[in-house]
Amino acid sequence: MATYTIHINERTKTGRNLIEFLKSLKDIVTISSASGIEESLHDLRTGKVHKAKDANNLLKECLK
Repeated sequence: MATYTIHINERTKTGRNLIEFLKSLKDIVTISSASGIEESLHDLRTGKVHKAKDANNLLKECLK
């Protein structure tokens, strides 16, 4: 048996229907969504953040 991780936009009608279909299957054990905090912590761990001293410094870095 394989394990798959998929990302579904739950705000669309198709996404909601797909979630309901997956929940109806007996082999599906868990359906979980990452909270904003979990996504932020993942970004921190993977280095997808930028640090700046202040807003002016951030704008200068972005405009380079």
